[in-house]
Amino acid sequence: MTRTAIVLSKIFIAMIIAAGLFVQLVILPIQASESAAAHPDLEFLRIPLLVLGVLFVLCGQVVVLCVWVLLSLVRHEAIFSARAFTYVDIAIGALLAAAGLIVVALLTMELTADAGEPGLFVVALGVAFSCAALALVVYVMRGLLVKASEQAQYLDEVV
Repeated sequence: MTRTAIVLSKIFIAMIIAAGLFVQLVILPIQASESAAAHPDLEFLRIPLLVLGVLFVLCGQVVVLCVWVLLSLVRHEAIFSARAFTYVDIAIGALLAAAGLIVVALLTMELTADAGEPGLFVVALGVAFSCAALALVVYVMRGLLVKASEQAQYLDEVV
């Protein structure tokens, strides 16, 4: 991977993290307040769903930070180290946590207040399944990284 591609990827990741912070600090609190004002009978869900939303965005930020570290490992030609597996595992965990947070939010909305439109429920469930599927893809790619690391170690021993 070229240095330019790594730098451009890191700039894009920084923009994603900044956008996530904006969503966490501005958009979600405003949305929670507006929803509580529009539906006073569901105001008790404002804080729990706000917390779940902030945590969901945090999971995404953790994933892209792991990608940042993995890009740094590629740049320093250390991607086949045990350190890389740690960050891949963290990314998998964050993706699974994101899926779990969506399911908790959906269950909270449906079981406590029968809140939300059916279309929102379907979309959120699709996002939860997408997060879980992405975690599965990253897990498979982790297995490829393990094999490549074993082969790199073998080649180092041979040479």
